[in-house]
Amino acid sequence: MSETTDRALRPGDLAIRCGAVGSLVLVRLRGALDLATAGDLAEVLATQLRTGRDIVLDCTGLDFMAVVGMSLMIDTHRAAHVRKQKLIVVTGGNRAVLRPLRVARVDVMLRLAGTIDDACAQLGYAGGGLALGASG
Repeated sequence: MSETTDRALRPGDLAIRCGAVGSLVLVRLRGALDLATAGDLAEVLATQLRTGRDIVLDCTGLDFMAVVGMSLMIDTHRAAHVRKQKLIVVTGGNRAVLRPLRVARVDVMLRLAGTIDDACAQLGYAGGGLALGASG
C-alpha cells in the first residue's frame, strides 16, 4: 500500500485515515462528522479527487453524521462524476449513517456498499489489501 496517512483531527471528534491501492483510495472515518469536522474531511476528499483515483469512503466507524456530512458526500459524488471518477460510500449497516441518508433520500443519489469488498467489486477491483487494518 502506498500513500497511507493517519490523521487524527481532534481526539474524540473525527479521525480520518487514507490509503491508496492502485486506482482506488480508501478513506476511513471514525467519530462524528458534523459542522466542526466536515471542513477537514472536505480537504482530504478534495486532495483525493485530484489524484484521479476512485474513492471508497468507509463510514462504518461514524458515531454521528450531520446534514453537512451528507452535503459533502453529494458534492464529492458530483465532483467525482465530472472527473470520471467514482465515490462509493460504505455503510456497513451503520444506523448513524444509513438513517439520515434514507430520511433525506440521499441514499438514492449515492453509490452505497455494505462492505469495503462490496465497494471494490462495484468498481471492478478484485485486489485485496484495501482494508487498512482492522483498527481504522
